[in-house]
Amino acid sequence: MQKTKLATAISLTVAGLAMSSAAAASTTMYNMNTFDGLSSKTDGWVWSDPANTQTGAAGPNVAADSNTGAPAGGNFVNYNSATRAANFVGTASPSTTPFGFNATSSLNWGIQLTGAGDSGQISAADSLARYGVAAEIDTGGGAWQDNITPTGWKHQTDIGLIESDVTQVVHINLATLGNLTPDTFSTFGVTLFEGMDTGTASYNHHGSWNNPAAGKAFTADDPFGTAGLTNIGYANDVTASQDFSFIAQAGQVYTLYLGGYNFSKWNTGLDNYVMNVTTSPVPVPGAVWLFGSGVVGMLGVGRRKTVAA
Repeated sequence: MQKTKLATAISLTVAGLAMSSAAAASTTMYNMNTFDGLSSKTDGWVWSDPANTQTGAAGPNVAADSNTGAPAGGNFVNYNSATRAANFVGTASPSTTPFGFNATSSLNWGIQLTGAGDSGQISAADSLARYGVAAEIDTGGGAWQDNITPTGWKHQTDIGLIESDVTQVVHINLATLGNLTPDTFSTFGVTLFEGMDTGTASYNHHGSWNNPAAGKAFTADDPFGTAGLTNIGYANDVTASQDFSFIAQAGQVYTLYLGGYNFSKWNTGLDNYVMNVTTSPVPVPGAVWLFGSGVVGMLGVGRRKTVAA
């Protein structure tokens, strides 16, 4: 098991603490662009480009594709095109991106926690219930790291943004739904970054990551060649019952990379998933001291966190 010291400390210190009864309504946001409309292909492309000169064209919910098997200008998004357009639900308009995201990398969803004790869910069912259309919320069994090399793959890694309006502990649980392939995975890997991508250079959604033997560390900043992402923790044991937890500072946007762990390759075991997000109060100093002063140094947020060996 690999988990951040911060996540371990929080899991211990907040056990038994009651969630606030004054939960506010969270806001979920979903990217409706897909590649060819096929769940077996990579998704999360933010910018479609109807004026792209290569083969294929963008429909209302489908990013333009080319003969190289990628959207809007080969593997690279034509970021400077005057016709580029996003297509989200849950934001002010389809062309409005979550939290002002304006980079070239992929983005599948966003969630805003608006009050203490807030909770929410990222899923196709949530998208359908809120907005009348089901978003493509899926990932591959070996996307975060497969059991072959082992290595992770950008291809089916889902990317989301999380923001809380108040400082609180955020808990993430993930589960597969078993409705895409009969032979699916059950354990997820997640990597958390402070900040969101600000890069506008050409972005390639294909490639490997999470392969320490090849120099691609679990703790790398900007592992997808992005800009502005500071790695603050990861875990490879997240399930419906085992959470990944972190302290979210009020107003800070965090980026979450997630995918299946230890299951064949990136497109094997492809399955829809549901991500449940709950929150709890940050332990008060008195409660922290009950667990020893060693915990206190890990409660500050905004500094780089050390990953447990």
